[in-house]
Amino acid sequence: MNPDILALDFDGVICDGRREYFQSGWLTYCHIWQHKSIIPPDGLRDRYIRLAPVIEIDIDVPLLVRALILDYSDQDILSNWRGIIPQILEKDKLSKEIINTEFARLRDEWINRDFEEWMSYQPFYPGVRQRLQEFLSCPFKLVIITNRLQRFALKLLEAEGITLPAEQVFGKQGDRPKYEVIRHLLADGEPNIWFVEDHVRALYLIEKQPDLVNVSLFIADWGFNTPAVRQEIRSSDSRVQIISFSQFMQDFPAWV
Repeated sequence: MNPDILALDFDGVICDGRREYFQSGWLTYCHIWQHKSIIPPDGLRDRYIRLAPVIEIDIDVPLLVRALILDYSDQDILSNWRGIIPQILEKDKLSKEIINTEFARLRDEWINRDFEEWMSYQPFYPGVRQRLQEFLSCPFKLVIITNRLQRFALKLLEAEGITLPAEQVFGKQGDRPKYEVIRHLLADGEPNIWFVEDHVRALYLIEKQPDLVNVSLFIADWGFNTPAVRQEIRSSDSRVQIISFSQFMQDFPAWV
């Protein structure tokens, strides 16, 4: 059975944004925390890229830089990231709104200053542009569900020659979880939805919704998740299916 709606996350499924995350996060860190040097400490970017699986929303991007500067261990960050965030906000007397505002502003400044450079920091995974073009020629509906602001995702899609109507790209809107977007997509009937995501937490939240039991859930093993997370899925009775990049590039029967 093929999907009626194929929903894809953006970062970690379509686009490898880890280098852009770090650069935007570092710029935001330097501005908010008034760091004097624009050159990051040795090894900071490598640690950041390694820990990128904890990033789910924009505020995580600069806060992960702050956590590394504060010398939280990799293990603490991987196991307790949601608990570390309020610790940092309380310690530094900062609000999520201030961080989000400055992060978006500085990202916009970078885009306006040098769009090509900004693009170069977040390439699409090899072959994904062609795969999206194939999806657009299929009878199902393709949608993007992302924690990025919609306008950023649309810019990247457009730059890669992918034309999707804005109403099919669901970006960050407040604290709306992705299962609410899935629920919205189901409102006009009972379509068969397949959703490919790289953060298991988002998939588990969908799995818990009693009205979304028929949504097929896939975690992309090439995205921002760890072998430990994938092993956890294999050892559980979750309906989340692990999909490899080679499967993603094949016809739907190979996915299941």
